[in-house]
Amino acid sequence: MASSYHELSEENLLEQLDQAKAELRELRFAFGIARSLQKPARVNQLKKNVARIKTVLRARELGIAAQKESSGKGKARKK
Repeated sequence: MASSYHELSEENLLEQLDQAKAELRELRFAFGIARSLQKPARVNQLKKNVARIKTVLRARELGIAAQKESSGKGKARKK
């Protein structure tokens, strides 16, 4: 899943970031009221996804994002 973030456009990344933050906020609110969650691991998963998306966005901002090369990286070259 983490590698798929590199393939998304900036608009899609920002949309997914907003969705993940909203879901995380709802889960935290639900936990504050009920003091229990059906899937407590979902909170950690969302936090990690937010961090992954922010990392990809920051790398693109700095210009160090990994660019996929069309030259066939990893293939043997003929001399």
